[in-house]
Amino acid sequence: MADLHVNDLPDADVAVLRRRADAAGLPLLGYVREELIALARRRSADDTVVEFLESEGRELIPEIDSSAVALIDTYDLPADTLATFGRRAYATGHPLSDYVRHALTTSARRSTFDDVMLEFHETQDGEPSLNIDMESVAASVRYARGE
Repeated sequence: MADLHVNDLPDADVAVLRRRADAAGLPLLGYVREELIALARRRSADDTVVEFLESEGRELIPEIDSSAVALIDTYDLPADTLATFGRRAYATGHPLSDYVRHALTTSARRSTFDDVMLEFHETQDGEPSLNIDMESVAASVRYARGE
């Protein structure tokens, strides 16, 4: 992959990220930047591998290739975010840009209650003749999610 552009993600994932960006009042790239920062700050299962390798005295320095440079240029991520993703990518044996792409895809596919409701509102707005009872939808979604 030459670089990581959000539009290179699967269409369904981009749609979720766009909805979230609109709800947050951010441009898509700004939202993705914030999402990446949040993902880096959240503990992941890969952090256990990182910690083990570091306890063994290994330096986890990812290869900085054109894809990684494009990632840095496109999203202007803080150094600590890049370092976290870099260590995770190195520990799992993936290029930095592929690791970040997977993290975004995974995040987009973990729908939240808000994601579901945003999608229903988007559908209602796109087709005003639909008569969707949003309170019933919300109750059904909460029930289905065990909330």
